[in-house]
Parts: sequence; structure tokens; C-alpha cells
Amino acid sequence: MSARVRRALRRCASRIRSDKGLSLTELIVAIGLFSILATLIITAFATFSTTFNKDRSSTGNTNMASIGMNELTRVIRGGTLIPTSVDTNLPVFESANRESLVVHSYLDTNALSPVPLKVKFEVDSATRELRETRWTGFPNPTAPKYWMFRSAPDKVARLVASKIIAPVAGETAMFSYYKIDPVTKKDVLMPIPTGGLTSAQLLEIVAVEVTVKVQTDATNRATPITLVNRVGIPNLGISRLGL
Repeated sequence: MSARVRRALRRCASRIRSDKGLSLTELIVAIGLFSILATLIITAFATFSTTFNKDRSSTGNTNMASIGMNELTRVIRGGTLIPTSVDTNLPVFESANRESLVVHSYLDTNALSPVPLKVKFEVDSATRELRETRWTGFPNPTAPKYWMFRSAPDKVARLVASKIIAPVAGETAMFSYYKIDPVTKKDVLMPIPTGGLTSAQLLEIVAVEVTVKVQTDATNRATPITLVNRVGIPNLGISRLGL
């Protein structure tokens, strides 16, 4: 047999061997490598998805708490005594409790002809929603320089924030109230009796500490967000030290 024929036979044999595909060993190695690669991809995707959902939940908590805090701060800071006669003023606060308060304030009004508001904030104990109700003042018919408020609100209660976490024993309530210590001239915390502060205590309030704790994610993927802000009432004209 000539050398030329032998080379041709070897080429044919090489083609026949290559047509057989992967051996069992090669197939096992290929499957193993593919499994490792698939595991890495799935793990990376799961980690990214978890992180994304957690960040989104955390952002939702922060946004909700910020909205509630901004509205509470804005209204309380505008708290003002409302004249009802020559010798009588309505106090800044009509009621003050752990998760509700009613405040008289000048807000969203015309600077040339300001109209006072009575605003109520209250957390629904069942739904844990913070809602705001407003009464618009109107001039006293017999003394137009002074103001009155109707018994029924003229603004339907609107949602300010939701998913408010109820404080447990030892935690700070949504509203804490401060008065001036006559000796140190600094803010001191006022204990809140059952039913809220008394009429005499309402007149002593100079600041409100607002604590908003929110969890918008039912799966608790992110930790709750807590915002705290002590809000003074500059319209009272009271000097406060130590803040």
C-alpha cells in the first residue's frame, strides 16, 4: 500500500473518530461546569433582587415618614393663640395626647388677611393611619376682629401617613410635650396622664417632640425608619434654652 493511500485512510479514520462527539467523561465535566456557572448566575440574581427589594422598602419607609413629619412640623410650628374676645384667647393646643393633638395655627393663609385654622392630627388605632382634619376660622359676627370655629370640620379628614408602628412599652409615643422649667429655663418633659394633658397643662406647652416610626413593607425586608424632631412654637414668643 502506497504512502498516499495510507495518509488518506488516516484522514478518514480521524473524521470517523471526530464524529463520535463527547465522551462520557467530557460530558460529565461539561455538565459540572455548566452547573457551577448556573449556580453563580442564580445566586447573583437572587442577591441583587433581595438588595433591590430591601432598598426599595427602606426608601418607601423613609418617604412615608418624611411626608408625615414635614406636615406635622409645618402645622405645629405655626401654632398661635387665637383671640376670641378682648380678654380671651384660645390656647395653641385644644387637646394633647400620645397619638393625637388639636392645634390652632396660622397656615396656608393670606398675609394681608390671615385666617386661623384648627387642625387635628390623630393616628387610627386600627389602621395605624395618621389623618388630618381642619376647621377654618371665621370672624365673630359681633366682633369681626375676633375668631370662632364651627363644631363640625369643614375639611374632610385626609391621609397624611400610613403604616405607623404602635409604640410598645418603654418606647416614645408619637407626641411628647415640653414646658419650660422655671429654674433652669430649659425644656422639661411633661408626663401625659390618661385622657391627655389638662387645660392648665395645655397652656404650658412650648414644644412638641414628634416621633414617626414607619414600616411600609409587610414582609419586613427592611428595618423600620424612625424620625424624631422637636418642634418649637415661635409665635408664643417664649425664650427656650438648651435646645
